[in-house]
Amino acid sequence: MMMCDSVITLNVGGVLYTTTKSTLSKYPDSMLGAMISGKFPMTKDQHGHLFIDRDGQIFRHILNFLRSTRLALPTQFSDYDLLLVEADFYQISPLIDAINHALEDNSDKLESHYLEIIEMRTGLSATMPTNNSRIKTVLSGRKDVILTLPEQLIGDEAKEKLREKNGNEFIEVELNSSSVRLRFCEVLKNRGWVLINSDLSSSSGISSSVQGKLHHEHSYRDRWRIDVSQRMLTPAVSNGDMIEEDLEN
Repeated sequence: MMMCDSVITLNVGGVLYTTTKSTLSKYPDSMLGAMISGKFPMTKDQHGHLFIDRDGQIFRHILNFLRSTRLALPTQFSDYDLLLVEADFYQISPLIDAINHALEDNSDKLESHYLEIIEMRTGLSATMPTNNSRIKTVLSGRKDVILTLPEQLIGDEAKEKLREKNGNEFIEVELNSSSVRLRFCEVLKNRGWVLINSDLSSSSGISSSVQGKLHHEHSYRDRWRIDVSQRMLTPAVSNGDMIEEDLEN
């Protein structure tokens, strides 16, 4: 344990944290409060740091709660069970209550949404796969989910037609840009979507346009998923940004 005035360096499962005695003593009846007061035995590592044999990554959320008395987690945080186990180990009752409250708030709100992108390309055996031509790219998904995507990817005309349709049934939209599949990958990844499956299927035959040449057709399929609150899923604004407020806050 290294101290400068009230500064303490902790080694939690191999991850070092620097904080103060007053922060760790925020809740005197907790295990950390007892350690700092000397009521609970302490272990030190080879550098003299206070050592706690627990999950080092999750401890940052424990420490942030001690600093602010507020549970502030990343938007895509999902390790609530692990955090609850750690909060129980440290015996921080207000944190346990905050986690349970957050679980209750989230239990009925999150929905999984899916998008599928299929791109078909064709070429001759002598030129595939580096030299090929895109036949078409098709996007499939629920209408309200597709409407959250940037207009520059979907196209103004296609988006206008979608808005005229009633309901939120699953639909298909043909996309026109030659590099649209790659652009979708970049946009969706940056917005918190997860690629859950990507595969390739192929077929071949003798080309009718180039005599005697073997013709190949490749179909690339990407399936994406996001877990999002339905009430937070809102249409993209005119500048093309995808707005999913629960991902931004």
